[in-house]
Amino acid sequence: MVAWKIVPPGATVDAPLVLFWVPSSPDELKRSPLLSSAQLAHFSTRCVAMRIVRVDDVRRAAQLEVGPQLPAVILTEGEGRILGRIDSEGPLNVRDVEDLVRGAIDRRTEEANALLDLARSHYEDGDVDSATEIYRVVREQRCVCPREARDADRALKKLKKR
Repeated sequence: MVAWKIVPPGATVDAPLVLFWVPSSPDELKRSPLLSSAQLAHFSTRCVAMRIVRVDDVRRAAQLEVGPQLPAVILTEGEGRILGRIDSEGPLNVRDVEDLVRGAIDRRTEEANALLDLARSHYEDGDVDSATEIYRVVREQRCVCPREARDADRALKKLKKR
């Protein structure tokens, strides 16, 4: 089961990525394949918060630019910038939702790898301070990019030994 939680109106969600789901009806909320997706359950272990938005939460619906077409799924960075959305007049396709989240995680992983390469380059050029700061940035993303964060942590430990 996916760890969906109903987000109370006005509450904040503290997570690197948030998947907001606005179901079209209570019946959909009980029967949707979004409830039992193994991929979505896995993504929730990588700090993707799964939140259900009540239809009467007008303020959050406005923030997420939810229109009259429901159901809808909106992926955001924390509670900020919208990264992607799926609006539907019928049942949501769980594969489309999984692909939306997977794409965001893949982009963050690519960005973390690019930062690791940049940090190595700074280190090879003798700029240890810049390399250290970049490694720390990557390490802070440990929940979304665990492998890259471990690499950054190992590099930071090596820098401390020198």
